[in-house]
Amino acid sequence: MTMGFLRRKTERLMIHGDSASPAFSSAFEWMLFRCSQVYQLAVKLRVCLYDREVLSQNSLPCKVLSIGNITVGGTGKTPMVSYVANLLKGFGLKVAVISRGYGGHAQRSGGIVSDGMTTLIGPEASGDEPQLLASKLKGIPLLVGKDRYRAGKEAISRFGANVLVLDDGFQHLALKRDLDLLLMDSTRPFGNGHCIPRGLLREPVSQIKRASAFVLTRWAGDSHLDGQRSILEAHAPGRPVFRCRHVPEALFVAGQEQPIDLDTLKGQRLFAFSGIAQNESFRDTVSGLGGNIVGFLEFSDHHRYTRRDIESIWKGATAHRIDSVITTEKDLVNMGTNMPSTLPLLVLGIGISFGDDTEAFTTYLKTKMMAGPHVGSDLLWSL
Repeated sequence: MTMGFLRRKTERLMIHGDSASPAFSSAFEWMLFRCSQVYQLAVKLRVCLYDREVLSQNSLPCKVLSIGNITVGGTGKTPMVSYVANLLKGFGLKVAVISRGYGGHAQRSGGIVSDGMTTLIGPEASGDEPQLLASKLKGIPLLVGKDRYRAGKEAISRFGANVLVLDDGFQHLALKRDLDLLLMDSTRPFGNGHCIPRGLLREPVSQIKRASAFVLTRWAGDSHLDGQRSILEAHAPGRPVFRCRHVPEALFVAGQEQPIDLDTLKGQRLFAFSGIAQNESFRDTVSGLGGNIVGFLEFSDHHRYTRRDIESIWKGATAHRIDSVITTEKDLVNMGTNMPSTLPLLVLGIGISFGDDTEAFTTYLKTKMMAGPHVGSDLLWSL
């Protein structure tokens, strides 16, 4: 068995494995299940050490808001971080975003991805998601680093930030925060119920008790609301619950800044590809906009495209006699300079809509983040 085969088999079990199926239906599944149990014990021990102050937490002289999840990937953290950071900026707060910088070599040493005006380092250093975030955070600095405390101190000293937004910060217990927003995919909030590597959970479900509020993403209706609320209430009673959807917000041709109308996709023969946590979601979105997908290639999350990958994609697209190739903003970042010009490449941007919960969510954030000792009196007065 090759490593690639084992990885794909593990991912299938994590994503598609049934929680009700026997844990020992195969030797491989038994091994994953046992690894999951060991992992779960390690997570519980780590949380316990922080609870009992054996492991210490650092605190910063500003408000800290964490946006995270309890499962691996696919809940929409990146568009949510952009939405929340821009919302807080609209309140008059001096906001900075701190990301670990997964996949970039600056995550260990730290670095400033953007000063709010100019992107200062590329995706190889920052990672793909921070690079994408930087393009959406106008006037909001973005820093990366595994040490969020050190990055936060730099954001305060360099940019005068009085609010920090932690991207993917729910498991980062080393830094105290004022608000923990926990995102969960409403279609399958806890995956198959198992911790990694047998399932998608990064922590046992009981740890949602640390959340200040819940955001159910990819909301499609109220059919499962009662069941989800009962689980949330069992582990974290009294926390507010908000609902949002991922919505297509921009379409543009790669290399051109001017957006084009989303209706452009209607009736087009498209060859699509993506390397995100939920590739099928991208495919459904394009189809929902009227695009006729005649070919589709999917890659693993955070996939860095080689020249050979791009040649394979464009060869497949040409064979289908299509109008355009289409991908996501994150994939565009991961393509680098490997950009053929033989067929137009359309790029679809995704945003967040809270719909009927917009006012409630805005009021909740404003109340929580503009009250207290870490904001100026002028901002308190405006509240």
